[in-house]
Amino acid sequence: MRGFRKIISAVMAVGVLMSLTACGDKKNNSSTLEGEPQRTFPNEVVTAKPKEETPTAPEIVAAEDGPRLSIGNTTAKAGEYAEVTLYVENADQNWSFCGIHITFPDVLEVEMFNVEKDLVKFERGGASQYSAGATSMLWVENMPESLTSQNLSCLFFTEIFESDYGLDGDIVTFRMKIPEDAESGTVYPIGFYYMNTDKFQNSKKDLSLEKYAFENWKEGSITVE
Repeated sequence: MRGFRKIISAVMAVGVLMSLTACGDKKNNSSTLEGEPQRTFPNEVVTAKPKEETPTAPEIVAAEDGPRLSIGNTTAKAGEYAEVTLYVENADQNWSFCGIHITFPDVLEVEMFNVEKDLVKFERGGASQYSAGATSMLWVENMPESLTSQNLSCLFFTEIFESDYGLDGDIVTFRMKIPEDAESGTVYPIGFYYMNTDKFQNSKKDLSLEKYAFENWKEGSITVE
């Protein structure tokens, strides 16, 4: 039942990654009870413990070449649904997990699978045909001001494979409804939003490839016909 366990892992990964978007600072807890008298001992010698230095993690350097993520440009009429597709190139059988945020203007309505649970409807593409599981959620609460100030909505998509079975091509397609009163020629940008919990990895967890992917992704758009 390895496949089933992988699907569960994918769902758990979404829960963890989405919960991290809503996390705030936590208060430090103290083990000292209030009102407890401070004990002193005669002739006690107090010495300062040397401060331990925290080792610095080596800087991740992007690979010279790697996965190329992109969102396609598409068109649709006012009041209709436009298909928005996430693609990947140069990663054929060399990726096993992804967790990506995609932004879009809040005047667009993404098609939902389950509104109460904020689950977004999607269709996996050829690059995802061997995946063990995938899910997508609409980011509803605790969105950063950098998005809300630009009137942007955001969804999160995650997918997992048992090994490096991710292929090149279209990863996933979403449907977004254009407003009824949208004017012909209006362009809606469809972009990416990076969080430090986002992932695009192979089974070796080669972070140089992941960094290349996130530094070189290309955004797309919807144009009203």
